[in-house]
Amino acid sequence: MNIKKQLDHFTVIVLLVVFCPLISFGSTTGKIAGVIEDARNGMPIPGATVLLEDIELATQTDVDGEYYFINVPAGTHTISVSIIGFQTVQKENVRVLIDLTTPVDFELEQVDIPLDRRVKVVAERKPIQKDLTATRSTITSDQISFIPNALSVQSIISNMAGTVIDDRDNLHIRGGRTGTVSYFYDGFSVQDPFFGTVGMRIVPEALEEINLTSGGFPAEYGEALSGIVNAVTKEGTRSYHGKLGFYEGATYPYNVYEGNWRDLTRTGINGLNYNLSGPIPWLTGFKSTFFLAGEYIRNNSYLPHDDQKQYSQMGKLSLQPSPSLRLTLIGNYNRSKGESYRHRDVNNRSYDFNQDGLPIYKKISYLYGLKGSYQHSQKTILDFSYNHFYTETKFAPKHLFDTYWDQWPGYSEDANGVYNGTIHEDNYQISLDYFWTGFTAANDFDPRYQKSTTDYDAISMTLTSQINKHNQLRFGSEYRLYDLFWDQKLFYNLEPYGEKYSQSPVYAMAYFQDKIEFEDFIINAGLRYDYLNSEVSYWPEVLDTINSSKVKASAKTQISPRLGISHPISDRSMIRFNYGYFFQIPNFANMYTNLEANLNSGLPLVGNPDLKAEKTIAYELGLNHMLTDGIRLAATVYYKDIKNLISTREIGLYGDSPITQFVNEDYGSVKGIDVTIEKVARGNFSGTLAYSYMIAKGNLSDPREGYYNYIANTTDTVMPVQEFPLAFDQRHTATLNISYRVPPDWEGNLFGMTIPGAWGIDLIGRYGSGLPYTVTNELGEREGGLNEARL
Repeated sequence: MNIKKQLDHFTVIVLLVVFCPLISFGSTTGKIAGVIEDARNGMPIPGATVLLEDIELATQTDVDGEYYFINVPAGTHTISVSIIGFQTVQKENVRVLIDLTTPVDFELEQVDIPLDRRVKVVAERKPIQKDLTATRSTITSDQISFIPNALSVQSIISNMAGTVIDDRDNLHIRGGRTGTVSYFYDGFSVQDPFFGTVGMRIVPEALEEINLTSGGFPAEYGEALSGIVNAVTKEGTRSYHGKLGFYEGATYPYNVYEGNWRDLTRTGINGLNYNLSGPIPWLTGFKSTFFLAGEYIRNNSYLPHDDQKQYSQMGKLSLQPSPSLRLTLIGNYNRSKGESYRHRDVNNRSYDFNQDGLPIYKKISYLYGLKGSYQHSQKTILDFSYNHFYTETKFAPKHLFDTYWDQWPGYSEDANGVYNGTIHEDNYQISLDYFWTGFTAANDFDPRYQKSTTDYDAISMTLTSQINKHNQLRFGSEYRLYDLFWDQKLFYNLEPYGEKYSQSPVYAMAYFQDKIEFEDFIINAGLRYDYLNSEVSYWPEVLDTINSSKVKASAKTQISPRLGISHPISDRSMIRFNYGYFFQIPNFANMYTNLEANLNSGLPLVGNPDLKAEKTIAYELGLNHMLTDGIRLAATVYYKDIKNLISTREIGLYGDSPITQFVNEDYGSVKGIDVTIEKVARGNFSGTLAYSYMIAKGNLSDPREGYYNYIANTTDTVMPVQEFPLAFDQRHTATLNISYRVPPDWEGNLFGMTIPGAWGIDLIGRYGSGLPYTVTNELGEREGGLNEARL
């Protein structure tokens, strides 16, 4: 690292220290607040002791009988209240949600003689979450077990309003492109920076809470245009608990040619999972606990060469060295490998006679980190953390998977690029059958090799201070150093080409957030600062590297104001408004690809280290209302103006070949309404109906669409300049989830046999209207406008 680079990094650190002295990560905690009153006359009781029993935190009520706990871990807790002259009351199953305030009030009965026993009460949540100033859908651990398809984060999220699953099984939130959602795991970012997707599998069995904020996320969250997925795992328990489960999948395919159903086949998703938690015997003095969870999944179908296997393991260790300090060690490891059936590749070459030539993939990811929470006082808490996140992805033909590829035909190299003395006759050479006939022969293979690794180290801290009972301030920032590696060889034509590079970009952010809570209104106001330095020099004149010089890519910064307001009309109804600027840094693959490419080889798509962040300005207005005592309505109307989207444009000819580069020229707009009707879980029945109506328009649907559709595959290079329906513009979507639960103490009778309780039936269904498509004739030529027809 040279002196100038060191000074650049030092400048960023100084700015973070000056403007926001602490560093932040995604939140995993919430707040508990309430009032203690005399049950006889409703007068507040000052000086009562309020104990948060499971983490042994205590406070006293003020002169108005009010109390609060900040930075409480998400999950269920037990609270007790005691004071001389009143009966002690304990409330169990108090559910704390991430970033939200859980109101827990008590009414105490006066007693003349102190009693040894305490009154136990099961807490019930208020029907309306008054401090919710954005659109958020939350699923807790007890609800996850009721979702039939809760096999992954995406399957859980896809049941929520505002989500669309496209024809390639990609997730879209409120009309956003693929890769515009940020994922947090116990507060740590687990985004794959090359592709913009979630980089690590999260075991559903380990989740304490998962929520999707699809609009108006606060200033502590960024790096996303469309939504934030925040997953928090379970804590260990004070006694030993364990669970072992398995599930089977089956396929019942329909034969569209014969008009009948085929035989039921034991394929599909099959898996085994477990979890185990309890105290750590040799660390009992530190109130230590552990939680472990793991799973093995095999996903195969009735099609040949369509088989994927995944293994995941996570662990969490929590301990409390002192009353004011809590530490948590977190780890997660994932490994997957498999192949997917397909007829044709990206060049439309058929694999009908050569399924053995299809590629396989392997992916490894792991995360480890340390989180700490230091309680300076009842009002002020400092959180700090360090974490390391690594991903590795590889694609290659099955019989050459462990061979290192080089684009020169016939030669073999080791991983360091050194000739290893071996020549493979069939290695690396483009097949004439593949190129000329459109079919791959029996000895051919998919002509692609790709390996990428990403890892980052991050330090983070957050300072939270409840300066008074109405005002909570939060300061934070983060510093993240990446290490990227990319190696790709493509042999799709007679001029194969490849690229190999390593880069180390730097990312940092800082934010300030103020949460103001009164009886009649709640305000979430914040300001966020993002910084990215690509740490690379490049040729600004891509087509003339001989007569030009490299320049250093400039650092990019953004400032994002956020404002959310909620107004509780009554205990049964509230309205809310949210406005904000949201930025997302480009995927690193779009910045670094082909910076040193041979422009004579193939049709290279050149990266751009000087890309700006993509930008969304979003507005929304929402209503939460209890239709009856057990049915809750949430409705939101929204509008998003999207600019600076990544796109591809031809920048000129190199010889006779058009050269394309990533630029910030795409745009779009989205408007819609989300409606959720929920039957609260009281009694045997519960359920949720989520409906969305959305109009998503833009000039192009994918960053590479311009390259594939207008440059590489056609002679038409005139890009769309008006907005068309996007490929994922699904106007109507609806999800219905119904659950029937039988309590443990229930006993039934069927044909003289006793049926025990503690069981249930869960049903889920999803509807989506047709996706748009472009009409083409038998020659593949477009007829009419883009995406003007619908399925």
